[in-house]
Amino acid sequence: MAGPLDKKRAYKMAKSILRFASVKFNRFKGFNQFTLHLRDFNILVGPNNCGKSTILGAFRILAEGMRKANAKNPLLVGGPDGTTLGYTVDLSEIPVATENVFFNYEDEEPAMVTFKLSNGNEMILFFKEIGTCNLICRTEGRPIKTISDFKASYNAPIGFVPILGPVDNNEILYLKEAARRALLTHRAARNFRNIWHHYPENFREFRLLVQTTWPGRR
Repeated sequence: MAGPLDKKRAYKMAKSILRFASVKFNRFKGFNQFTLHLRDFNILVGPNNCGKSTILGAFRILAEGMRKANAKNPLLVGGPDGTTLGYTVDLSEIPVATENVFFNYEDEEPAMVTFKLSNGNEMILFFKEIGTCNLICRTEGRPIKTISDFKASYNAPIGFVPILGPVDNNEILYLKEAARRALLTHRAARNFRNIWHHYPENFREFRLLVQTTWPGRR
């Protein structure tokens, strides 16, 4: 069981996390111009082909860009306003159809998805041509030049929770890279032990957050 100090620490961690305030789509897949305003808790509801998967897919691409930004300093890349500091996003690493992300398959103009955080900072996914994506950061303060700058200005972790399913008692141990890729798919629930085995460093914090936000769970 977590003690009072652990719960207090988990609560403090949760309070320091920024939330996504809005997502603006420009010529991205089925959205020509569309803005989604977000609150603390949001549920996507709608018929097939209304854009739910497109929204989640954009967050998956952003998660890959943020993973890189949390590990490497930015480089000069192409952005909406020309060359700027940013990050290239490897679309081949993402379980999302990215062969053509342009509205109506018209790639004469770039596609963009702009994520705005509760502190006013923005992250832009910029698709200039087929198969390419750059992550550009726009801040209310100083520009992002280092890993530390990014972590301080964009403390908005993205996590994907798969459809709940039984843990496989006979789960085969994968290599670390295979476990990481499994985490990004709908089969993640079947690979829970692999993910825990290869990436154990944050499970204690995860457990504390679950206990804090979901009373009664161990």
